Amino acid sequence: MTRASLLSLSALAVALFTATLVGCADTKDVTATDVEVLVGLQRTACYGRCPVYELSVLNTGEATLNVGRFCEEAFGRSMEMGMHRANVDVGLWRMVADLASDMGYDTLQTRYDDPMVMDLPATIVTVNGKTVYNRYGGPNLKDLYARIERLIGTTDWKADPSTAR
Repeated sequence: MTRASLLSLSALAVALFTATLVGCADTKDVTATDVEVLVGLQRTACYGRCPVYELSVLNTGEATLNVGRFCEEAFGRSMEMGMHRANVDVGLWRMVADLASDMGYDTLQTRYDDPMVMDLPATIVTVNGKTVYNRYGGPNLKDLYARIERLIGTTDWKADPSTAR
């Protein structure tokens, strides 16, 4: 083989390798942007017995629940404090997103609060990527919260032993 042929083959190999890397990077970006929080709910602490937890359900069916204090009443059952994981039926959680849509969730402001008011817990809800921080003066979303908490209570969660308290 001549030197020119070897250089041409080397250039072709480099081009193919580069195209392969670029193709892989594009695939990762597309996949990463397709995964999003379908439904999320976080309740923050107060000076009393407010339930404290954070839920995240991805559109892939992967769900995490970080259980804090006083959650028995919210979930209708006792759960260890710490991180829990589950694979959930996305269809059930899409019904929650539909309920939020029917309630006009997409028209809500992103924040309802008055920092001068003390000792109120916040409820932070994410539906299809839109997050609403609701602590004071916001809309009544109790039906939405109750639907989410019922699903949390009936989900088969697996506790992460490294975070159990």
